[in-house]
Amino acid sequence: MTSNLTDLSLADPQLWQRRDRLEVFAQLRRDHPVSWHEEPKTDWFPEGGRGFWSLVRYDDVVAASKNQELFTSDQGTEIVDMEPEMQHIFGGMLNMTGDEHTRHRSIVNRVLTPRTVERMTDNIRTHARRCILRIADRGSADFMADLVGDFPAQIICELLGVPVADRPRLIELTNTALSGYGTADAYGAVLEIVDYAQTLLRQVGDAPAPDAGFLAKLLAAKIDGQSMSSHEIAVFFALLVTAGIETTTTSIGQGMLALSRYPETRRRWQADYDGLARIAVEEIVRWTSPVMHFRRTATRDVELHGRRIRKGDKVVLWYISANGDESVFPSPERLDFDRGEQQHAGFGGGGPHFCLGAVLARKEITVFFRELFEILPDIDVSGEPVPLVSNFVNGLQSLPVSFTPRNQEEVA
Repeated sequence: MTSNLTDLSLADPQLWQRRDRLEVFAQLRRDHPVSWHEEPKTDWFPEGGRGFWSLVRYDDVVAASKNQELFTSDQGTEIVDMEPEMQHIFGGMLNMTGDEHTRHRSIVNRVLTPRTVERMTDNIRTHARRCILRIADRGSADFMADLVGDFPAQIICELLGVPVADRPRLIELTNTALSGYGTADAYGAVLEIVDYAQTLLRQVGDAPAPDAGFLAKLLAAKIDGQSMSSHEIAVFFALLVTAGIETTTTSIGQGMLALSRYPETRRRWQADYDGLARIAVEEIVRWTSPVMHFRRTATRDVELHGRRIRKGDKVVLWYISANGDESVFPSPERLDFDRGEQQHAGFGGGGPHFCLGAVLARKEITVFFRELFEILPDIDVSGEPVPLVSNFVNGLQSLPVSFTPRNQEEVA
């Protein structure tokens, strides 16, 4: 590597506190499209690891995402190596491939359909307005804690039938699980979520009525006569709440930051919200890259960009770098609604592991910003954002905003 990248490891927690980490990825894309990274012992991973390859260019990340035969998910999608049972609990169907993955995904697709999401629109709008109206008369707020912090969480919890009293603890667990993805603390949080899900499932009947809840429908759904066990559904429950809460929160929060940095782009959207909403949401997800990576494992020796990847080596796909690839997205640092139909890697780069919740995430982002612009049209960032220190979720801890106060009676 060049001198300023010598000894750099993308497994080092200190890297994720650097303000220039996007420049690090830009240099890797230019000079080292396939690079080896050691896994030293750190506070995050006290035992260290055996090291991994990193793919950072868009074309390589997308190609590897689509090629499960060569770059498989069934040995873990976390950077850290785990025992098989831990791997199963932590990732669920993320850590599957082939027929097993197809069966689980097909069953979920029977229940989490675009029609299901569309029927949720009014409920999503209700939660968005509640989150915005509760601070509308203040004039200033923390966008992450006060506006969007529990917005996706409430929607996911209602979908899954989580009682209101249980939701704060579940949200806390998802934050722990994702901020330290792959660590012992994160694994403990996921175990607690799985145990909680099994408690909920014991309350669900075996023969759901037509208006039954999501979990009951999952229990009843079958593909070729096969269904998911309650344990498998509990693991999926953990995956859905972790993926569906923090990542959408991140997209909306980082989206607000992006819109503040590119005010002309924001004005265009506010002037033609419905006309630009679809491409605006996709560009926000690209700009944000809420999930920054997933890992694969090479199933055989392969040479890529002159580097020999051995069978069994870990290969990490950096979506945050793919979405900043200058050869695909000119001036990638800009929020640009004129990029056309170019597919970003924000939902996983395509292939069999494309994000199951993408339809719901798009709906939530679209509805939230529509309500935000209607109720607080001049809301803007008023202070420095505080990033979440994580190598997995590109989140924000805090984002100060200010706006012209409005009383609730005026906008209700």
